[in-house]
Amino acid sequence: MSQTTLDIRGAFLAVVAALAEERTAHAFIGALPVLAWGRVRATTDIDLVVAVTDNWDRLSAALGRRGITQRKQIGPADAADRLPDVAVFFSAGDQPVRVDVFIAKTHFERTVIDTAREATVLGITVRLARPEASIIYKLLAQRRRDVDDVEGIFAARQAAAEALDWQFLETWANAWGIMDRLDPYRLRYGPAC
Repeated sequence: MSQTTLDIRGAFLAVVAALAEERTAHAFIGALPVLAWGRVRATTDIDLVVAVTDNWDRLSAALGRRGITQRKQIGPADAADRLPDVAVFFSAGDQPVRVDVFIAKTHFERTVIDTAREATVLGITVRLARPEASIIYKLLAQRRRDVDDVEGIFAARQAAAEALDWQFLETWANAWGIMDRLDPYRLRYGPAC
């Protein structure tokens, strides 16, 4: 009886190679930044936001050549837009890895890409959403795991004596209408008044 394993690192390397080949501006979001800025935790998928216009088809083809194929898409919300809002890819194999590619269409998503920081994840140095952007994404999703991730990022940054950019956090929490979700963390981790 054979046992299949999830090859998250192999899928990650394939995505990184496709991004480099197409010179695509991007930032990994989701669990990968949490590994760098927060806490160690398991993940079964890869999430990233990309800045593409006329090179979307080339990036999709570059992923396909590496065994990462698109199976569905979400959107576009605007009927005049030819790009999906989110393209859902899967790696090849017995246990495919899901890869969610968000197309940067909002000011927030473009800011996430523009302010991404380099860090090493799964043995590779890549561009990750900065800790503050990761917190905003996680506060928007608000699932149990996301709440745990937010706590992990705040606690880890505090333990590392790394001050977070509260202006960034408050600006985007206000823009998304989620200040009530950020407020409890401000009480525990925010700058002293």
